Amino acid sequence: METFTPQPVSATPTAVEPLRFEAGEPRDFEACKQAIVPVNEVLAQIGGKWTMYIIMALGHGSLRFSELKRKIDGVSQKMLTSTLRDLEKDGFVSRKVTPSIPPRVDYELTEMGIELREPIFILTRWANANNTRIAKAREAFAAREAEERRLSW
Repeated sequence: METFTPQPVSATPTAVEPLRFEAGEPRDFEACKQAIVPVNEVLAQIGGKWTMYIIMALGHGSLRFSELKRKIDGVSQKMLTSTLRDLEKDGFVSRKVTPSIPPRVDYELTEMGIELREPIFILTRWANANNTRIAKAREAFAAREAEERRLSW
């Protein structure tokens, strides 16, 4: 069974009216700030620790809560419930309750959730392709900081 292992990230989104640019890209700082707000809101939601794992797991079809929990390695019931509620609230996931004992709850991606998979795949490919470069940049930064600390004494 395919499982997903999380990386630490956390954010809480808020509702913001998106700004549309009819004449192309923003040209000044204020216009850039207005254009970035909706991007930050979406990134805050999809950048949550468990969100991308849930989106990817549901990309193959509807899953019951227990199936999702088994697929996503390390997620607690509380965090899975909370993240699914946020995704449902934002329109990425739909929830269907079938009355039975115990109740059956199925989750699946909405049209918007399905559309979100493509940019997630693009970001994933970019991150994987640049992982080594990022690690080297961090090492170089740490070395510069250590040298600056050494020289400052």
